[in-house]
Amino acid sequence: MKKVIENLPIGWTEKQLKDNNTFMRRGKSPIYSEDDQGLFVVNQDCIRWNCVNLEKVKYHVVPNQIDDSFYLREGDILINSTGTGTIGRVNQWSYSDVQAVADSHVTVLRTTEDSIDSTYARYFLTSELGQRYLESVCYTGSTNQIELSKRYFSKLKLPCAPLPEQKAIAGILSTVDESIEAIENSILSAECLKKSLMQNLLIGKLKPDWTWRKEDEFYNDDKLGKIPKGWSVVKGNIITTKIAKGQSPKWQGFDYQSSGILFITSENVRDGYIDVSKPKYLPIEFNNKIKNSQLIKGDILINIVGASIGRCAVYDLNVKCANTNQAVCVFRSNEGNDSKFLAYYLQTDKTQRRLLGSQVETARANLSLSDFRKFKFVIPESLTEQVLIAENIDKVNNIVVSKNAKVKTLKSLKKSLMQNLLTGKVRVDVDKINKLLDKA
Repeated sequence: MKKVIENLPIGWTEKQLKDNNTFMRRGKSPIYSEDDQGLFVVNQDCIRWNCVNLEKVKYHVVPNQIDDSFYLREGDILINSTGTGTIGRVNQWSYSDVQAVADSHVTVLRTTEDSIDSTYARYFLTSELGQRYLESVCYTGSTNQIELSKRYFSKLKLPCAPLPEQKAIAGILSTVDESIEAIENSILSAECLKKSLMQNLLIGKLKPDWTWRKEDEFYNDDKLGKIPKGWSVVKGNIITTKIAKGQSPKWQGFDYQSSGILFITSENVRDGYIDVSKPKYLPIEFNNKIKNSQLIKGDILINIVGASIGRCAVYDLNVKCANTNQAVCVFRSNEGNDSKFLAYYLQTDKTQRRLLGSQVETARANLSLSDFRKFKFVIPESLTEQVLIAENIDKVNNIVVSKNAKVKTLKSLKKSLMQNLLTGKVRVDVDKINKLLDKA
């Protein structure tokens, strides 16, 4: 069989899975319950890179006998074993108090714990090196009939540090994962708060001073319902100095390069911020040729094509030259209106439903510039009130953006650690790591 690592680090050994496990089998084909009662069945949809999602479980009408070995045990490694797009996804069973079995599309690996630490093995199988090995050696079949071969998988010779070092490596990577999970949970809380603020501040139920408007502080619009007094219904072409879209550099004969004009595409436009972690650049000649879509600070960028349609954010980067493509609408507000307020207004569920209608259900959906010119905005007449509302939402949005950046940093750190620790390029001081992990 193909070696996973050509030259093992000093003190490491290769341990073949078929000789170092107490259980390696596909799960059972269940008899599904129609009323969501019975034994938990873990299927491929449950197994995610970051967790085993019990919300996706199905239920098994329990037969008279199930071999005890098929019940999942804490530490069992679960590997999706069929189908393009899902095969090779790996995680680990951690629910000691939940009785469950895997279905026949999932391989269960139970390692011999005095030889291979199961968490170490799981991290190896999820690493780029482990995934490449599975794909190149252990898969059989073609297209959506692709399968994880137990025969080839069992012959995998796992590069193993001494057991204490395996546990230390697993502990380091688990600590990083726990930090990622904690931050992602706090992001979910912050996003819920942001959504609540947007729903109430941007339709005027909640004032910028955090007091609620009373019933007599609204008037009724025949089409748009209750509107706060001091707010107006205005069309997009009234509150803007520019509504335009960019151009494809390919059509103009230009290609991407390593520096020059920052080129913003729909991939960069996120809900509430511009993501340029993977920037693209065009030569300065593109800006000279296509002047209509040159960006200035404060422009609202809105995706107008495809699956990300309706996503928008304010362009607020300190970049001298930037441009965008034809999948993005550039919406430039006039001096009497706040661009951040308008961007948040465009992000609300209610506005998205009015703007997109049923289009959002299809990947071929698109919005025209005319849609934005005619679209009716419900906004405060006072610029000061618009700014105060946007500032309140900004405080929460900045937390979300900051925490997302931390998650990206931690994921990058984890990737680097996996590449180095799981191959022995970087060795760990086991005693030192264990003391640090005990304090964590």
